Amino acid sequence: MYELSIISLVALCLISFIGVPHGSFDGAVAALLGYRSKKKFLIFTFWYIIISLSVIFFWIEFPLIALLLFIFMSIIHFGLCDWSFLKVKQFKWVITLTHGVGIIFGIIFFHTEESFQIFIYLSNESFLFFEQYLFIFYFLFLILFLIYCYLSITLKKLRWGILEMIAILFIVSQLDPLTGFALYFCFVHTTKHVYAILQNTNKHLENKKFVFTTTAIFTVVTWIGGCISIIYLNNNFSFTESFIKTIFIGLAALTLPHMTLIDFIYRKKFN
Repeated sequence: MYELSIISLVALCLISFIGVPHGSFDGAVAALLGYRSKKKFLIFTFWYIIISLSVIFFWIEFPLIALLLFIFMSIIHFGLCDWSFLKVKQFKWVITLTHGVGIIFGIIFFHTEESFQIFIYLSNESFLFFEQYLFIFYFLFLILFLIYCYLSITLKKLRWGILEMIAILFIVSQLDPLTGFALYFCFVHTTKHVYAILQNTNKHLENKKFVFTTTAIFTVVTWIGGCISIIYLNNNFSFTESFIKTIFIGLAALTLPHMTLIDFIYRKKFN
């Protein structure tokens, strides 16, 4: 039975109060993409909520499939964010997969047992079958990383990516999986994302008040939803399981519309 330590609890709070709000800038992203009128913005918000709720209902019905899809989405989303920040146009998917697989499976590699206990909470069934396939992902990362290092000989920007990955993997190896993930999510991924969004909103949006108002509203609504979820789930599960379910199922619900907006629409225009 996995129980939250004080550090892990702080890590989940960091995800809640620093990591989750970075997605609340999606309102500003929508405005950048032309959804500036009241009618268009309400349509955007409506579909964002519908997609998020659909993910939650799908997770309730098919938790194991939902978890596997969430891991896959996280690899792609984290990897694309890191690729975009490096400002390298070539070898997009080599860079994306190296960073994405490295982060997710780096945490699993150093903390397999604890990670799988968390996965069992999220999938409502034994996740142990997946352990026999882990070597595939470790081998994939090794091959990708070697290619990445080779490419860095001519693409000097990739050397920063190598240093970043090594530093992150060292840090997550020294911490529990939730804390390691929280530090990456809050202080690497979120920082890069918010920096890029604020750069473009400063350039292309005159109404700065709109950016911070929508971000604040989306953030508060998300926090309220999270609190309600923890209280509701705590009737049937331990506090640890309720908190973990709320954080990660909530992240999955927000990731699908966020990833669709950022990785497949926003980046085409502003990357």
